[in-house]
Amino acid sequence: MTYTLEDLRTIIGNKQILVYGAGNQGRGIIQALSDQGFEPSGFIDKNPELQSRVLAGLPVHSPEYIMGQDASDTFFVVVASFFFEREIAEELEAQGFIKGNGYISYNALKPHDYVVEVSGVCNLRCISCPRAGSNSVERPPVMMSLANFRQVLAKIRREDPFVGNIQIYQWGEPTLNRDLPAMIHQARENGILCGVSSNLNHPADFRALIEARPECFRISASGTDDLYELTHTGGNWKAFVANVETIAGLRREIYPEMKVELYYHRYKHSIGKPQDQVAELCHKLGFEFHPVPAYLISLDDVLAYCEGMSLPGPAQRVRELLLVDLDEGLERARQEALLECDAFRVLMINADLSVSICMMFYNPEGNTVADNYLETPLEKIIAERTKAPLCVRCRKFGIHRYCGVYAKISEEERY
Repeated sequence: MTYTLEDLRTIIGNKQILVYGAGNQGRGIIQALSDQGFEPSGFIDKNPELQSRVLAGLPVHSPEYIMGQDASDTFFVVVASFFFEREIAEELEAQGFIKGNGYISYNALKPHDYVVEVSGVCNLRCISCPRAGSNSVERPPVMMSLANFRQVLAKIRREDPFVGNIQIYQWGEPTLNRDLPAMIHQARENGILCGVSSNLNHPADFRALIEARPECFRISASGTDDLYELTHTGGNWKAFVANVETIAGLRREIYPEMKVELYYHRYKHSIGKPQDQVAELCHKLGFEFHPVPAYLISLDDVLAYCEGMSLPGPAQRVRELLLVDLDEGLERARQEALLECDAFRVLMINADLSVSICMMFYNPEGNTVADNYLETPLEKIIAERTKAPLCVRCRKFGIHRYCGVYAKISEEERY
C-alpha cells in the first residue's frame, strides 16, 4: 500500500515520528518528510557507534527507546532499512506496534529507490567485480553529463515526490566524473541527498566534493599494505590511506555531519591484524567501520554458475579467498527464495541514460528495460520489469536473496 500525504497525517496524528535506520534510506526519508511539512523527532538504530549521536540534526536512539507499555501510543515509526525491513517489522510488532497504524515501511511512501550511475568507468579491476574479466560484456564507458543529471533529477521528483535520497554509484568510480560536485549541489537544491562511494585511489578534487555536502561517503577496503592490492586490484595502499586522511581532514573542516562509512571486505587474507588495523584507523578518524564478508558481486557470474557454467578466472580466484563460500551463500539464499526481491524496488539509471532491470547484474544484454530514462514514463519501466525473463531465471535459484544473506551474516557477527 502506498500512502498519500493526507493518509499519513491522519494515521500519525499527534505521535512523535521516528525513523528506524540511520543509514542512507533513513536520512533520505527524514529529508522527504521534512520537505512535506512533517517534523521527525529522531532515529532508531542498532549500531552502538551511532547511538547518542546527532545525525541530520536529530538524535539517534537505541531500539530500547521504543520499548515499553505506552511506546506504540507515543511513537509512529517509519522503517527505513533496505535489507532488514522484515526483521525490524517483527521486532516492532512484538512491542505492540501495528502495521499501517503504528509503523509503516519507507517504501509505502517511496516505492522506488534510485541509483544514478554518473560514471561508467572505474580505475580499478577488483577481482570480485565483473570489471576484472567475467563472462559479461563491457558496459558503455561513458560519463553522465551535468545537463542529463539535472533532467534525471527533475523526472525523479516529478514521478516520485517522496524521494529524499539517491545513490550515485554502482559499477563505476564516481570521482572520475569532474561534474560530481556540481551534481551533488544540484541534487541538494532539489531536496535530494546523495550517497557517494569511492575506492579513493584517484586524485580527485576532494575539497570541492566535500563542499558539495554529500550526505554519505562510503569507502571500501580489503586488507592492508600489499594484501590490500590483492583484492582491490590495481589499487595502492599508501595512496588509499593518504586520501582517507584527506577526506577526514576536509570533513572536520567543512562538513562534520557527513556520514562516512568504511566497508571492510573480509577475506581469508584480510581478517585478523589487517582488519584490526583498519578498524583502528576508522576509530581514530571517526568513521563508521563495517566489516562485511566478501562475496562475488556480479550476479551474472553467480547465475551462470547456477546454470552450469564455470566461474571465470578472477571469480574463481576470489572464491578461494572467501570466508563464506559461494555455495553456502547460495544455500542461505535458497532458504529465503519465497521472499520478495530487495533489488526490485531499485531503479538503476545508467550513465548513458539506459535503465537496468536489476542493479546487481552487470551485463547490459538482457538487463535493459529502457534505452532512455528521460523518454520513458515510470509506469512503462515498471510494467516492463515485472515480466523480465532475467528475473524468472534469477528467482529460480533464490539469487534475488543472495546479497541480502551476506548482509545478514555481517549483522549476526556484529550484534
